[in-house]
Amino acid sequence: MTPAKRIGKYPVIREIGQGAVGKVYEGFDPDTGEKVAIKILRAEHLADSRADSAGARFEREAQATRRLRHPNIVSVHEYGEQGRIKFIAMEFLNGRELRELMRERGRFELDDAVSVTLQLLDALGHSHRHGVVHRDIKPSNVMVMDGLHVKVMDFGIARIERAAFTQIGTLLGTPAYMSPEQMRGEPADGRADLWAVGVMLYEMLVGRGPFAGASAVEVMQKAAMLEPAPVSSLVASLPRTLDEVLRRALAKRRDDRYQEAADFARELVKAVAVAAESVDLDLAVDAQPTAPAGSERRPAQ
Repeated sequence: MTPAKRIGKYPVIREIGQGAVGKVYEGFDPDTGEKVAIKILRAEHLADSRADSAGARFEREAQATRRLRHPNIVSVHEYGEQGRIKFIAMEFLNGRELRELMRERGRFELDDAVSVTLQLLDALGHSHRHGVVHRDIKPSNVMVMDGLHVKVMDFGIARIERAAFTQIGTLLGTPAYMSPEQMRGEPADGRADLWAVGVMLYEMLVGRGPFAGASAVEVMQKAAMLEPAPVSSLVASLPRTLDEVLRRALAKRRDDRYQEAADFARELVKAVAVAAESVDLDLAVDAQPTAPAGSERRPAQ
């Protein structure tokens, strides 16, 4: 179906993506001339009861996200309706999904993985303080721009689609990044987002997720029951100080995890700094000149 030439006040340029119940278009703001991304939810794609629920959540989440103003969160300009279409106009991002970058790199250098993680934690700390829990943090919901600057996307939007089309009861999220409490169908708070960041950090450092499996069910079983291998045991160059950070980030019980994004960030920075100091000390010791054999000083007579 050809889109309207205009959605709300925004002239449409082209379609740039689509999901189960909606599409994303590139457009521009006639008032500023800036590009915008326009996400739409089409009610006719859903049964009537689901359309009402999805539409209400789309509006509620759009309004919540619009309150967020952070350099690492995509900016929402407007929520609106046009006939049976509900739309959100937001910042147009010219970058690549983190998932694409992870496939290309295999694994990240430590500094890059930490940089991405700290930006994610700063963004989530901001959203949690404003009462917005993402619940579907994953690499395809993170856009990476030049300079490894990241933007978190889809606060609640992907969640709406999964709410209508899930095949696992009422679970919301993506299995590889879902916390144990989400898998049990329990209400998720900010600590579920922090679990997902822990999974992503592990994946960036090692090149694979901590709970790899052949199916979604196997991944979920491992996440609920097994402890992942320490990253330092898989990549020799990684400091063991990271093992404790990830152990806590991926604790099965949410009360055992980092309770706030700032706590996670602080411990991650500390772990990297302690490891760097240890390396500097080792280098300093190795650099000490060694006295030639037989030249030991004799005590003064």
